[in-house]
Amino acid sequence: MCKKSESGKGEEMKLKVLGSGSSGNCYILENDNEALIIEAGLPFMETKKALNFNVMKIVGVLASHIHGDHAKYIEQYKGACPIYKPYEVLTPDKRFGNFFIKPFSLVHDEECYGFYITHPEMGILVYASDTEYIKYQFKNVNHFMVETNYDMQFVDRDEPNYEHRLRGHMSLDTALKFISTNDNPALRNVVLIHLSDKSGDPTLFRQRTEETIKYGANVYIAGKGLEVDMNLCPF
Repeated sequence: MCKKSESGKGEEMKLKVLGSGSSGNCYILENDNEALIIEAGLPFMETKKALNFNVMKIVGVLASHIHGDHAKYIEQYKGACPIYKPYEVLTPDKRFGNFFIKPFSLVHDEECYGFYITHPEMGILVYASDTEYIKYQFKNVNHFMVETNYDMQFVDRDEPNYEHRLRGHMSLDTALKFISTNDNPALRNVVLIHLSDKSGDPTLFRQRTEETIKYGANVYIAGKGLEVDMNLCPF
């Protein structure tokens, strides 16, 4: 059920993308009172700017794994908000403000975790980046943020060690299988994240995903400046 304000409208929960890909990942889940940061692959100053310097609303920051494009700047958040790095200290769940977070293991070349995140105004979000596949199924998810890194038709197989470069990342076909398996009538948004600059095609990836989804969820390609309505109720 949607949480309503006194005006009768749902709270304004949105996703802001500051960066997505090997050059740095950072995402903000934000409403009027709270902000949860997912990944710290960009300087804290970029987050401050995106929040109009209202850092008091940050309830926590999550990092999926130790690689620099996800965690290089996480120490800059010390003293500003709680930090959760499950690859260092794993706990069954965390609560930051009204965000409830459960980590789940992924398949990468370093210890890596996805996040099952709930919030009264957002519903259920599943976030998974930097993984060859996702071994879990999820029920009644409202939003997916899923790595869709490459498609083999765009991979340069003459490049030295190209297979090593792909290891630990999810192909388009694998992502589509996961999305199809977990599609449901409550699904509102699918955000494709961490696309490769060399081995991905945003237009094709979006088209293939839209063709895969049965119930009409919105499909987005994560890129700097993207904002997505993440309200549980679309009004």
